[in-house]
Formats: sequence, structure tokens, C-alpha cells
Amino acid sequence: MISIESELKQVSKKLELLRRELERVASSFELVHQDVVAISQSLDKLIIRYMELKKQEEYIKKHT
Repeated sequence: MISIESELKQVSKKLELLRRELERVASSFELVHQDVVAISQSLDKLIIRYMELKKQEEYIKKHT
């Protein structure tokens, strides 16, 4: 089983890579272009996962 800290690091790295990709693609296309929207939606999902992990981490810290 992967630890929360480990998954947080992985998600953080993916967030940064995807953010850079979004910047690159958005500079080439309009913001409503399907590629920009798809990357943005993926980024949204990763942000939500990151927030869930942070909540879990905080819960564990409070209850240990």
C-alpha cells in the first residue's frame, strides 16, 4: 500500500507537469480549444485528489 506522503509527492509532481503542459498548450490555442479544456479538466481532477490526500493526512496527524 502506498503511503499518503508518497502519493502526495507523486500527485504534486503530476500537477506541476500538467500545469506546465497547460501553459504550453494554452499559449498556442484559444482557451476553449478541446486540448486546453481536456488538460484543464485533468488538472482539476488532480487538484481534487491532492486536496483529498491533504485532508487524510491532517486527519491522521490529529488522531495519532
